[in-house]
Amino acid sequence: MNEDVLKIIMQIIADSGDSISCSMAAMNAAADGEFEEAEMELKNASESIRRAHQVHTDLLVKEANQEGVEFSLLLVHASNHLTNAEVSLNFAEQIIRIYAEVKKNV
Repeated sequence: MNEDVLKIIMQIIADSGDSISCSMAAMNAAADGEFEEAEMELKNASESIRRAHQVHTDLLVKEANQEGVEFSLLLVHASNHLTNAEVSLNFAEQIIRIYAEVKKNV
């Protein structure tokens, strides 16, 4: 596998993992009533996903330009991480909204 492609794949995995961690931290902060911290963590999660998407797009562009991105399980793994990060962020946003609504009504 081309070393540049391997670096891109590892960056997707790292940024996606960071996003998932931030989403979890956001939900934990909201559970503790720390909604400003939760919002900060959501912003961090979104930024990490943005970076992961950018490097993922770089791979898609390479393939579209017929630069021969080699299929690998590592690439599939990176794509799964990115998908999980997106789902985690969406769930975190909804859970935090629910926590805020409950706190408002208590």
